[in-house]
Amino acid sequence: MLSLLTKGNLIRYQFVLVSGDVLIALGIFLVSHNFFPSQLDSLEGEIFIIPVLLMMSYMCGRYQTATPFNFKILFFSFLVILIGVFLHLIYSVDQAVAYPKVPVISLISFFLLQAGWHRLVHDLYKSRLLKQNIIVLGTGPIAEKVERLIQGDSDHYSLLGFISTPKDLVTVPQDKIVGSIENIVDIATGKAGEANSKANSIIIALTEKRGNPFMDQLISCKLNGIRIIEYPSFYEMLTGKIPIEDINPSWLVQSNGFLITPFLRRVKRCLDIIAASFLLIIISPFILPIILIIKWVSPGPVIYEQERVGLHGESFIIYKFRSMNVDAEKETGPVMNSSSDDNRTFPFGAFMRKTRIDELPQLINVLKGDMSFIGPRPERPAFVRQINEQTRFYNERHAIKPGITGWAQVMFRYGSNIGDSIEKLRYDLYYINNMSLVLDLVIVLETIKVVLFRKGSL
Repeated sequence: MLSLLTKGNLIRYQFVLVSGDVLIALGIFLVSHNFFPSQLDSLEGEIFIIPVLLMMSYMCGRYQTATPFNFKILFFSFLVILIGVFLHLIYSVDQAVAYPKVPVISLISFFLLQAGWHRLVHDLYKSRLLKQNIIVLGTGPIAEKVERLIQGDSDHYSLLGFISTPKDLVTVPQDKIVGSIENIVDIATGKAGEANSKANSIIIALTEKRGNPFMDQLISCKLNGIRIIEYPSFYEMLTGKIPIEDINPSWLVQSNGFLITPFLRRVKRCLDIIAASFLLIIISPFILPIILIIKWVSPGPVIYEQERVGLHGESFIIYKFRSMNVDAEKETGPVMNSSSDDNRTFPFGAFMRKTRIDELPQLINVLKGDMSFIGPRPERPAFVRQINEQTRFYNERHAIKPGITGWAQVMFRYGSNIGDSIEKLRYDLYYINNMSLVLDLVIVLETIKVVLFRKGSL
């Protein structure tokens, strides 16, 4: 899970909370099964409610932060209790009608214990026991960026000070410089400072890295149990994106990620085919009504075809339900504005964008192999050329297939200009660097939340 630390260790935090909730739910239902054997003859009838509990907890934000047990949580908890009892009634009519209090008590117990567990985890994460002491190697602009990151996550990190080097600029306050590279080992291990001043990590944040012969000192620190982290990796851990302006090709090469194996590609392709086929079957009854409404409210073709850039920079035709008026770009040409409130859309088209209905034909692109379910959003060739002129590493996002949804889509707002596209590139590179089925699952859950509850940034 260490490769998935994002947004202040959010995914690790979520993993701990979910694991505890699963154990709580299993414990409660095992106790119910053992203490009420005549009322609950089948453990299977109780276990199947657990995914519902976890999904509803996720949707109401219980795994995002230490959400207080407020009215919204109470409402969702009550709703899940009703759903759980209803499912139990369907599964075992005779038992549930006679003893409805058993599932009710079990569900209430789950939410009470869940609230206590989440509070315990939150308090532990904010405690001094888990707080990381950080020393920053560098005194220039990049070191200042590290300080701002630490200040933004002060519950988990504490800055002990900066270490100066002969070559690096000095733009940080002098009173925060705790020593020089020559005595970094003593400072980092706490031998030259106050009690409890030992560093957990050293962040390398040098503006000028050439001509700094200090590797022996860093090796000594590492052998003393201190992690050595490059600034881009630290930034990635805390923000869920990659600082493209502060990395170079060698960092990409030396990174533990950016390794897209043939096996991972094949697994994703198999999952794409299964999911796209399943969803097409599910939505098939709604396709004809959508087509008829589009034809009725806006004369013109139902399916909108547009050239996009995909895997390895090769172009393909993307399919969408048309949400804009015919010839909407005839006078303006290509416009980088895909927001749901775009004035080029007709009313039902705006609704389709808000609910993502217009994206459904892209399931055909997935089956054809042009796209994947999860990946960077495919951009138009004209905009790809513009962005390439203004930033580096944009072509690296074409190392994988573009997706219907992705890390950038759930973490950032609609892109309406080149600056937004560059910001999304930071998230796209993070996804490529950390691509895994676990991260894909997180993106799927976040996408569901956005579509159903209009939360997030998709």
